[in-house]
Amino acid sequence: MAVTPQRRARRSIPAVLMRAGTSKGLFLHRAHLPPSEADWAAPLLAAMGSRYHDARQIDGVGGASSVTSKVAVVSPSQRPGVDVDYTFVQVAVGAETIDLTGNCGNMCAGVGPFAIQEGLVPVPAGFRSVDVRIFNTNTERLVVETVEVDEDGYVVEDGDYRIPGVKGPGSEIKVAFLDPAGSMTGRLFPSGKQSEWLRVEHDNDDAVSVLPPFSVEVTLIDAANPFVLVNAETLPALVRSQPRDSPVSLGVAESIRRLGAVRMGLAATVESAARVCGTPKLAYVSRSPLVSTTDIIPGVGGEASAPADVQVSAYSMGRPHPSLQLTGGVGLASAVAMEGTVAGKLAKRGKRMEPPSVATDGFPPTPRRTPSPLSGLAGHDGSPFSGAASEASELLADVHDITKRNIRLAHSTGVMEVETWTRLGSEDGPAIDRCVVSRTARRLFEGNVFYYT
Repeated sequence: MAVTPQRRARRSIPAVLMRAGTSKGLFLHRAHLPPSEADWAAPLLAAMGSRYHDARQIDGVGGASSVTSKVAVVSPSQRPGVDVDYTFVQVAVGAETIDLTGNCGNMCAGVGPFAIQEGLVPVPAGFRSVDVRIFNTNTERLVVETVEVDEDGYVVEDGDYRIPGVKGPGSEIKVAFLDPAGSMTGRLFPSGKQSEWLRVEHDNDDAVSVLPPFSVEVTLIDAANPFVLVNAETLPALVRSQPRDSPVSLGVAESIRRLGAVRMGLAATVESAARVCGTPKLAYVSRSPLVSTTDIIPGVGGEASAPADVQVSAYSMGRPHPSLQLTGGVGLASAVAMEGTVAGKLAKRGKRMEPPSVATDGFPPTPRRTPSPLSGLAGHDGSPFSGAASEASELLADVHDITKRNIRLAHSTGVMEVETWTRLGSEDGPAIDRCVVSRTARRLFEGNVFYYT
């Protein structure tokens, strides 16, 4: 007697597809997913189209790249002083895996608008902007987003603000990462060093085996996300001459990333580091091209007259990133602001190439006195931070002397500007108080995403 194959069951999840910063992905209510995160892989892989290791994601809503295969899971927060909790999920492209080990700053930029649009955050009458307090569960860090609303309390999406990597303009969303250091490792510099050298030996990767062993200078930093920042000038000449997506370039980048993961304490061995592609991330850093201060470099708002501090080429999930991750901007800006890092040293060397009218030490004028960093970051109802939010910001409460610096990071599609606040820290030096980056976001689609199990 023939056995009739059992049909798969069709399921659905209410979802919103959003473009957030330079990323695009699904925004879901946590209540619509299984209670345990361990059970999220099956529905998310199927919904995005990564089942059966499909690199095109043709049977789902994913866009066949790491920046378009993302999910933001949002829920009302039970933490005092916090509006919503947000969990980021990176869905692999061409593999049946999901990664919850780090945050995505671009997707985070869509959480504030989504929370308001979904009624998770009320808009007081007469307000034209709302501060949405977001707790990222991946890194256990607080993010505050300032979102514009109209006279009826609806999110304003259209505007004249532009960001590199997105062709059209939109309404500016300010994303403030508070006390971002130690998101996964507990320390800004997990290895205890601002810069060091990693030795890359031959491994099982045929692409790397064409090179003799070599060493590269790196900064291992953990701000918003762990990053391996590589001094591009210390790469072998063969690698510097290769396209970013050549087998040699990809093999070298992944080998360095795995070594950095072990050195940062995120993996016990390079073999185990290979199984988690999402963190740490990797970026090559070099001096900004020589330009005069009157040259225009596309950047924040589509216009800027200052040169970039450094040039960056980032990687994501084993492939070249088309622009620069928002958390990468936070990590890089934090590194530029610190003495002795790869990025800090390259920024100084680049500045010394500038005309004499620019300060030769590569840093801005003396710090200006500002109010407490918590001023202006009260809740949408005007209440100050409390409870869990205070714990995330307890080092910020009584600080009055803040050094503000706008750090400009050139990448393949333009320049990202990061407003970086440093404060007097421990005897180890200054601490990163916050990093503020502006983004745009908009709702693209709402309905139900269907998948089979």
